[in-house]
Amino acid sequence: MKILITGGAGFLGTNLAEHMLKKGHKVMIYDNLSRPGSEINLNMLKTKYPELEIFRRELDDITEFLTTVDLDIIYHLAAQVAVTTSYESPSSDFRINAQGTFNLARHSKAPVIFASTNKVYGDNVNNIPIEEHKTRYDFSGEYEKKGIDEKFSIDSKKHTPYGVSKLVGELYVREFGGVANRFSCMYGENQFGNIDQGWLSHFIFTKLRNKQITIFGDGKQIRDILHAHDVVRLLELQAKNIKKIQGEVFSIGGGHENTISLLELTETLGMKPKFGNWRPADQKVYYADTQKAKKLLGWKPEITKEQGIERLENWIKDNNLHKRRI
Repeated sequence: MKILITGGAGFLGTNLAEHMLKKGHKVMIYDNLSRPGSEINLNMLKTKYPELEIFRRELDDITEFLTTVDLDIIYHLAAQVAVTTSYESPSSDFRINAQGTFNLARHSKAPVIFASTNKVYGDNVNNIPIEEHKTRYDFSGEYEKKGIDEKFSIDSKKHTPYGVSKLVGELYVREFGGVANRFSCMYGENQFGNIDQGWLSHFIFTKLRNKQITIFGDGKQIRDILHAHDVVRLLELQAKNIKKIQGEVFSIGGGHENTISLLELTETLGMKPKFGNWRPADQKVYYADTQKAKKLLGWKPEITKEQGIERLENWIKDNNLHKRRI
């Protein structure tokens, strides 16, 4: 296959590119390299795979670029990724996530597989009854241990600008025959997390640098973490079955068995956090019901949260990344 990965120098794009290159596919990366760590990822890929084609460009230029290439599939991972940034600059968030995705979906001759977000459900998630336990919150009632699937309402007044722009993007992708994935918290090797995005990686980097982590809120909020290995497996399956699933949307995460709270993560890592105020639009509980992906694609997560956290920490330590200024 001839594959284009927008945002291909990011953590997920790097894992996907390496997997596809190993399989013998022709891979092109389209990335502006603005994210910290992207140059490190790209140098790693180019060293291993000199045949990799790299286009350092802004998403604003994607329409013209698409006229120059012949592709079988596009993985659209490039985005403005932080909720906080979307509040600070909603117009930029819209230009990248909504307008940029529209331009890609509209002008692509190849099917687009899009990385959307659970933020499209907006404040509706916070209206689900929850229970408070010693170290975590959890859903109660019909969503307990089941999670949120694709039929959950997206009709909400409070999505955050980020949630709105990603929802607009996924609607256009599906309208033009692509596939959207409403991802929960992804993590894994090649991820250089920060305080706004990639929180699990951020926690581990902070630990290894012997610094104190700040938790916003009480730390009992939970997410279902999903390792990059399992995301890549899903994306490959979707490309193989694209004609079967065009126009579909999938709720994707680690599921209830891979949920972890911030307090539980700090305990696992042996950290003593300090606490700050709750952040805008933070969901106390979110995890995905992934049964649709299992039914249509035979997919479910393989990497447990314990395995994934250990792998990520070892990758950082083995490459001495915590000792570098990134």
